[in-house]
Amino acid sequence: MISETKRPLIFSTRRIPDDLQNQLESAGLELQSLDFIKVEQSFDPSSFRSRLLNSDSSARVFTSKNAVRSLKALLASENQMQIPAKKTFTVGIRATEMLAELGIKSNVRAENALILAQIIARNSDVKSVDFFCGDKALDDLPEYLESKNVRVHKEIVYHTDLVHEEVDSSGFNGVIFLSPTAAFSFFKKNRLPAGIPAFCIGATTAEAVRLRCDNPRICAKEPTLRGVIQRIIEHFAARPNSNS
Repeated sequence: MISETKRPLIFSTRRIPDDLQNQLESAGLELQSLDFIKVEQSFDPSSFRSRLLNSDSSARVFTSKNAVRSLKALLASENQMQIPAKKTFTVGIRATEMLAELGIKSNVRAENALILAQIIARNSDVKSVDFFCGDKALDDLPEYLESKNVRVHKEIVYHTDLVHEEVDSSGFNGVIFLSPTAAFSFFKKNRLPAGIPAFCIGATTAEAVRLRCDNPRICAKEPTLRGVIQRIIEHFAARPNSNS
């Protein structure tokens, strides 16, 4: 894909809301995008309900917005279901905010799953957790916790399909990655030209990119989509005479 406007071309592996796309365009950048993953909010209602009401575990863990979206869908289908209070650990600002909207307060929020696992392991009263996640969730959190003798039950509450699109990356001046899964999907059929930066939502996503290329990885200061967009604008504003 080549920019027709001669402005720096940013490619996103997920479609970007209009307001954020407008921010990029106002900053003199062009955006193109394709969805490299498809998420389905599918789950076993009985099993999901049982885990939420599970009195044997010490805490609940949510590391993605999609897990919270599935929780919202479950609650909408239930008749005034009451979720008992329990320690809750989260990754990301938006997932934490969405839980709060459902009346569930996060005790601890971290930037990525591994940091969260380290925090959980330091809680001596947490002996087991229910981890609400997708079918493509990385194993870093459960593996770390289990190495610290914290039992983890993974409850799959959404499914992610990889969409392997082949694109012409020769004209890219930057690529947005918002999850490790999107990075896996993109690099299945594509490569980045040398030196083109990968703008990542957080450290876990940046590590997924690092495993597939040596390109510069630039993480958002705040692990949100809005934070990624702001980081891109700052990057190109600091390099007005460069297209990379």
